[in-house]
Amino acid sequence: MNMKHFLAKAFTVYLFLAIVALLHCPFSFAYEEEIKDISVNMAKDIADAGKKTIAVADFTDLQGNVTELGRFLAEEFSVALAGAGTRFEVVDRIHLKSIIREHKLSATGMIDPTTARKLGKIAGVQALITGTVTPFGDNVRITVKILDTETAKIIGASTANIAKTKAIEELLARGIETRSPYQQPTSSQYIPPAGTKMSKKVGPFIITMKKIMISKGQVIVVLGVLNGSDKGFKMGRQDPKPSLADEKGNVYSYANGLDYQRDYDFRKGRGLTLAPKLENDLMLKFMYDDQINYTDIGSVFTCSLSFKVYNLKNKSISGYKVVFMDIKAQKPR
Repeated sequence: MNMKHFLAKAFTVYLFLAIVALLHCPFSFAYEEEIKDISVNMAKDIADAGKKTIAVADFTDLQGNVTELGRFLAEEFSVALAGAGTRFEVVDRIHLKSIIREHKLSATGMIDPTTARKLGKIAGVQALITGTVTPFGDNVRITVKILDTETAKIIGASTANIAKTKAIEELLARGIETRSPYQQPTSSQYIPPAGTKMSKKVGPFIITMKKIMISKGQVIVVLGVLNGSDKGFKMGRQDPKPSLADEKGNVYSYANGLDYQRDYDFRKGRGLTLAPKLENDLMLKFMYDDQINYTDIGSVFTCSLSFKVYNLKNKSISGYKVVFMDIKAQKPR
């Protein structure tokens, strides 16, 4: 074998080994081991409880909102459980979503004990897998529970931390959709932060998290709402109320900032005016009671806002939701 052929063969072997190493790189899909470990434990709990039919609901954030990361992780757990053994059957998630939507069992994605029982009766599911996803620093905390749909009791639970890889961060950054009876909503798309600000595109609007300020007795959230269209709108709050929570688990009660608007309120000219191509500052105030000491307040927040907009031109009404996570607050010195 001459030197040219030797080098060509050596390069081929090197390339093959490099590809194999890349395919088996533990950092490519850092979440897979955690999902596999939790699935194995859950499969044992399900089998020990004698459950024959299970389903995996969309995972939510702490406020009960379904996120893109929550949907993704639920799909991954569904596939992992389906391959964990033959002692139980996993109901297709598309079928599950269809049942939830058809029977209006959940408006947000949150599965409570009553919903679990109804779902068990309608879909023939004996156990329901639910989960929450909470960003913490460089990791995402996953909490997974197994609910007995007959008693609504927890028959198994697991937690894990997964690293915030680039793929996970992209899923986290995507906004949350809400359904409107008037038209299909536009998915929220992430816009890279400009400086210290974070912005998201929601329908025809760009909403920017400008700052969160903590003062005595209250937390103030300042948002910029840019109407990027050539149409004028009226904006109002819709249920549920805006929510705010910190990384320590403290939840703050909404005080004021954006009034609740019914459909007929818009037609009477009420609501925040969003002129074409202009940005409005929106200040939301939240309160914390005496049970939360000032020193116990966190420094990283998650804020959620559901709102309606009234198109002044064609008189249509649409509903949207935007969520900002991992926002650092400003505390007075």
